[in-house]
Amino acid sequence: MTPPVPPEVLARARARLLGAPAIPVSEPVPPGLPTASDGSSVWLLPPWPDGATPALLEEYDIAPMPLDRPGQARRVLAAALRCCWTRLDDAPWPGEPAPVGDVLEVYVRMSRGDAELARRWATGELRRLHDTGWLLLDEDTATVRTGPRIALWPEGSLGPLRDLVRRLPQPPEPLPHVDAQGGAGEPVEDPGE
Repeated sequence: MTPPVPPEVLARARARLLGAPAIPVSEPVPPGLPTASDGSSVWLLPPWPDGATPALLEEYDIAPMPLDRPGQARRVLAAALRCCWTRLDDAPWPGEPAPVGDVLEVYVRMSRGDAELARRWATGELRRLHDTGWLLLDEDTATVRTGPRIALWPEGSLGPLRDLVRRLPQPPEPLPHVDAQGGAGEPVEDPGE
């Protein structure tokens, strides 16, 4: 008879297979497994082997970011950071929710060529980044925010990233809302996005 598999081994395997699965805060977290929490959920993060660099992972055919077009995915991630990382003095996780339309607009401003095609490609990349835990995409509310994998970025790497994010195009400004009496009210998002 096969001995039972310890729960921490199953949790590690699940994290490596699924990317960054979320569990309720009330569930116990296996010891030694990196996690990120936003107060309502805890994400189990697959640990990188000690000393693993992208070059080493590539040598062993292990993709650190399993995506079809990593250059494009990095640009979409940068556009999302520009919109979701609103307080650059703080850590990027958990970030602020941003409208998907704003992220797509920042991406289009970073790109060349057909804007509509760029939006379609970026939408696919947003979904792939969500599937791998780099972003949290809520398609019901059409918002995105930084994902739990970003919580693993060391503080020392954030300085150059802050400089890069500052140089990216600004997200579009919300349109002013005109109330029934013709006065300006709270800003609203562009309904065309």
